[in-house]
Parts: sequence; structure tokens; C-alpha cells
Amino acid sequence: MTQILDWRPEPGEVVEFELTTDRAPVPHHVPASHFQQSHLRSAVAHRAAGRRQSPWVAMAFDLAGRADLDALTDAWQGLVRRHEAFHTWYEPESENLSGFRLPPDALTIRPARVGDLTSADNVRAHVHRRIDEQTTTGRPGLLAGVIRRDTASTVFFAIDHSYTDGHSLALLFDEIRARYDAARRGTSLDLPPAPGYLDCNRRERERSASLTAAAPELAAWSEFLAAGDGGFPGFPVELGNDADELLTGTRLQYPVLTGAEARAFRAYCGRHGGGFGAGAFAALALAQWEFTGNDVYRVLTAVSTRAYPRLLQVHGWLVNLAPLMFRLPASPTLADAIAVAQQGFQRARAGYDVPLHRALELLLKDGEVPAIPPMASYVDGRTAPGSRDYPSADATVLTGPDNASGVSLWFNWFPDRADLVVSMPDTPRRRRVCRSTSTGSGRSCSPHWPVRARHPDKAPGPRPGRPVMSRPGPAHAPRVAALGHLEFPAPGNSRPGRRPTEYKSGYQNPQCSLMP
Repeated sequence: MTQILDWRPEPGEVVEFELTTDRAPVPHHVPASHFQQSHLRSAVAHRAAGRRQSPWVAMAFDLAGRADLDALTDAWQGLVRRHEAFHTWYEPESENLSGFRLPPDALTIRPARVGDLTSADNVRAHVHRRIDEQTTTGRPGLLAGVIRRDTASTVFFAIDHSYTDGHSLALLFDEIRARYDAARRGTSLDLPPAPGYLDCNRRERERSASLTAAAPELAAWSEFLAAGDGGFPGFPVELGNDADELLTGTRLQYPVLTGAEARAFRAYCGRHGGGFGAGAFAALALAQWEFTGNDVYRVLTAVSTRAYPRLLQVHGWLVNLAPLMFRLPASPTLADAIAVAQQGFQRARAGYDVPLHRALELLLKDGEVPAIPPMASYVDGRTAPGSRDYPSADATVLTGPDNASGVSLWFNWFPDRADLVVSMPDTPRRRRVCRSTSTGSGRSCSPHWPVRARHPDKAPGPRPGRPVMSRPGPAHAPRVAALGHLEFPAPGNSRPGRRPTEYKSGYQNPQCSLMP
């Protein structure tokens, strides 16, 4: 995952692929999903208030040699006609988020040459500006293009997050390359029709309407909220955002494990009753316990709502947030924590199809959901289509400058490594702590410090009432955020480079973000 301001594409000839039609859109009457509704209205409110927000997600990857424009044009045209996300949409400025659609066979892709851009900064600035322009329109907010060079060409595309998720980006990466290769060979690619996201929206709304506050499916939510006096869990580290305001955010990325180390960790977790994800959440719970003495771990975790194999081909935002909560045993070790973390998630997963917004509407007095609720996600991306090609294709997810009120975490397991992405408000407090950590440790605050192993069954004791970032200065600078058997360096100001892509939904079991 790369913030677009950190993206450094090689210069070259920039060509965009324009989506055109000679048909007028017609209304459809399927309501937006809860997440789409919240996202679209939040984006409108941010624009009206003059606040910078990036409501899109993007991806970039390389093709060998100078890209064949005819083949790429054919590839994009086949893709946008196949997937409903590119020819249906909701008008964000309308009062009820009115829905519209276009006939798929009326869509045409045509290449439009922008010209030769001679520096990485010029390419990045152009692509960033065009993404912002294209994804704030009501119609399918898609930008697709390529930076052509003789040695390798970089394909880029972006779409409003309302119509895509990590799983969808993986599908697109695989499909566009397959279509491109077929077009270059002059062969046809026989793909079955893909289901659309509107049917998923319809089912979600029907499911929401059937729920009541007494529904057994809400038991996990009720206990989760009761444990926090009706609120969401906070981060156990002082960040200097006491008012919980939406502030300018920053993202940091840490390499955590090599491929071999990740497999060894998975085997260790399996011996103790859980998967890799359970181990990650167990480590977070132990870190919280060490810093605060709180032995109850609560977090919202992302789960896919692709509950059936036929939904795996849907391009859309098919994700929910489920309440994960468990209590650590007395004097816990990582092994103890893995088992209870797995048990807690199995219970939370039972309500994967209970929309977050509907649960809170029924259980809370005001029913309000933060625009960007803090969460922690684990995804096993090793079985994603084409995932083994990510490093060679220099594939990366691009995100824009954004906002944050709390801390969100993404643990991602790829064939060659596991890494951690952290999003947090970029407060003066965070920056002071990073500087003091650097001074106290004698190290740079680089997010690329190597991970240091420790014995997994020797968990440190709690330090009640003393958050890791309680005061700045060398004497109290955090040595690391100790996550069970691992130690992660404190985040810093150096910017990570391009990294292979990050995903938020599962593949082996789409209901579950804790993979076996």
C-alpha cells in the first residue's frame, strides 16, 4: 500500500482510457448498501466543508515492454462491460442517493494520449489530479491509464471506494492482465458473466429490515458495546487527539516477517488452536495488556460478506466490520492468547452479515457511526488471483491523502512476506514521540527497522496505568510496541517506497479475516 504522494513512477508517455457511451442512463431502484451510503454522504460533506479527502482506491502494476494500446483498450472494454460496478452508480449529491445504470454493451473504451511526461513528479501529479477529478463525479468514477516505456509500462486505475474493495482489486489485477495477454495473442478469453453488487445490496437491506434489537445475531454486538459503556474501543496509546476529531492522517508500513517466518508463525499458531490472524490479534491483546493492564481486548475487524462461491467474482464493496472481543487468561502467554482470540472471532463471525450501521442503530440511542471507525484487519492474500506475480509486476495499492481520528491496522500475508500497515492521526504528539524515540534509542525512526524475535511464550507483565507513549523523552520513549512474540519499532517520518498490494478481504474463506 503506497500513499500517492510517495509514489514515484518512472516518466514516460501517458495514455488514458476514456469510458464513453451514446446512451442516456436510466434509474434503478436498488438502495445503496450501508457502507456505500455512509461513504458517499461523508465524501459530499467533506467537499462541502472544503476538507481534503480521498474517497477512492487505486492500483498500479507493470507490464513488460511498451504496452500495446489496442490490446489494453480491448482488455478494459471487456472488463467494464462484464462488471456492474462500472456501469451502475449512485448520485452522491441527490437526497436519496438515486441509482442509475447504463446498458453494458453501450460502453466503449477509447485511448486518449496525454503526452510524454518527463519526470516522476509530473507523472504522479497528473495521475493524482485526474484521479481526484474522475472519482468525484456521479457517474462510474473510473480512471484507467498506462505510462508507456520501452522496457516496462505501468498500468494504473482508480475507482470510488463505494464500488470496490481489496478483493475486487485482486480480481481486476488478474483479469486485466489475462484479457491483455489474450488480446495480444489474438485469442478470445472465455469468462462467464459476473454477478453484480446490486443483488448484494438488495439482500443486505432485506436482512437489515428483518433485524430487531432482540435478535440473537446481535448478542455479540450487545456484549461488545456493553464492555465499553456503549462506545468503540480506543487505542491504548496517547496520540494527542483527546477530542476524537477527524484529523489529517498518516500511514506507515512495517515489514514484519519473511515468507518462511510467516509460515513458521502459522504453524506455531496452529499448534495452539488458531490461525495466523488469531496470532496477530493475540499479539495485539498482549501489547494492550502490557501497556495498560486491560485484559479484555475489543476491536472491530473487517470481514468479507462474500458468503458463497458465486459471490467471489462480484466487483464491489462487500465488506463488513464485526465485533471481536476476548479476555486474556491470567498471566497469559502468546499460546494462551491465540486460543481465546480464535474462539472470540468464531463467535463474531457468526454475525458477519449483520451490518455495522444497522446493529448500532438498534442498540445505541443515537445510532451514529464514526465516518472512519478504527479497525484491525487480517488478510491472507497468498491465494488471491495472480498474487505470486505481485513482486515481479511491482504491484501496489495507491491511497490518497486522507483523515483519521483513531488508529487502524492491516496485517497482510503475501507469498513472500507479512507486513503491517498503520493509519493514525498525524498529531504533534505522534511526531514528538517519534523524535524522542529516535533520540532515546540512537536509531532512526525508519519504519523499515528489522523485526526482532523474542520467545513467544514469555509474554511481559502488564504496566497498569502507564501507556507506552505516556510522556515524550528518552526515559519514557517506547522501545517498541511489543506484539506477543514480536517487536515492532516505533513508527517514524521516513516514507516507505512502493510495496506490493494490500487486501482487506479473505479468499480461502470469504466470511473470515482470520485465515487458517
